[in-house]
Formats: sequence, C-alpha cells, structure tokens
Amino acid sequence: MSLSMIKLLRRRAAAPTHDELARLHTQLAAATAEADQLQQLADERLRLHQADIARVGERLRSEAGIRGWGDEFEDVIDALNQQLTVDIIHRGRPFLVDTTLTVDLTVDARGAAAAREAATATLRLAEGQLRQLAGVHVYQIYPQDLDVIAIGRRSAILRAGLELRVELGATNERHARGEAVPIFAAAVAALHEFDGVTASAPDASTFDISPR
Repeated sequence: MSLSMIKLLRRRAAAPTHDELARLHTQLAAATAEADQLQQLADERLRLHQADIARVGERLRSEAGIRGWGDEFEDVIDALNQQLTVDIIHRGRPFLVDTTLTVDLTVDARGAAAAREAATATLRLAEGQLRQLAGVHVYQIYPQDLDVIAIGRRSAILRAGLELRVELGATNERHARGEAVPIFAAAVAALHEFDGVTASAPDASTFDISPR
C-alpha cells in the first residue's frame, strides 16, 4: 500500500474537528427550524380545511332542515365522506336503542333462594355502575327474574337477561345501530369488573331501534 493511501485512510478515520462539529450543529439547527416551520404551515392548512368542511356541513344541514330532506340526504353525506379527508357531520336525531345482555353470576350460597338473593345484590351494584354510562337506562332485575343454571352444596350459577336502553343522537337507524355497539360493549366490560360475573351482548342486528 502506498504512503499516500495510508495518509488518506488516516484522515478519514480521524475524529471531526471542532469547526466541523460546529458546522454540522448549525446545519442541523437550520434543518430543524425549517421542518418546524413547514409543520406549522401544514397544521394551519389542515385547520383551515377542517373549518371549510365544517362550514359546508353546517350549510347543508341547514338546507336539509329548510327543504325537508329525509334519509336521502344522509346517504348523500355518507357518499361524500367516502371521498373526503375530513368528514361532514350528519344531522343528528334522537333514537332509542334497546337490547338485552346475557349475564351469568356465580355466587356463594346454599339453596336457590339464597343464591337468588346473593345474585340480586350483585346486580344492584352492577346496575348502579351501568347507570354511570352516558345515556344508558337499566331496567331493574328482581330475584324471580333469575334462572338457576346450576347449584351445588356451597355455590350456584344463575343467569339474568339485563335489559338496557340507550338514548343517542344519530342520522338514521343504521347509524344509531353502529353508535350503540361501543356503548353496549362498555356495559359488558363494566359487568366483568364484578367478581363471578360474565356478560355478553347480542349481535347488533338484533337491537330494537326507534326514533324518540
């Protein structure tokens, strides 16, 4: 290997000088400032775009009310939203959505009567928890509403049909059905927080939906 090649390799392997580090730092700071400025411009453009879409939606909803447009209006908005990066908000109308959760309870008790009393006490606590969910109405369950699935010497398994009603704003029945799904899922999750309780919600296609 020639002497000139050895010197070149040594220069490449040498640590950067103070001036080189300072220059790199300056370049990095400038690039960061430029990136921040571009991000601010992009955020501002997005905000203006969202504001424009909101104004368009507000005008469309106003016209729909004045002209008496029905569900066809909601179908048009759905089609538009599939082509937009920011959704137009639908008109909202109050709907009631009813369903029945299947709730199984395992309780420590001897005999069917004691088991029903213990399960009812747990359900009272659960009902109070469910009523904390926005828009949820819980129909109270009584001991005679409980079915004894299995009973042993010291414990029993009971089943209840817990009826729930949700009041929510939606554009049509299809939209109301979709909006109710996560609410009922939250109710099931809340029931699972109680010892010995499991619950499940029926398929959304079975929800009973009616305008309020």
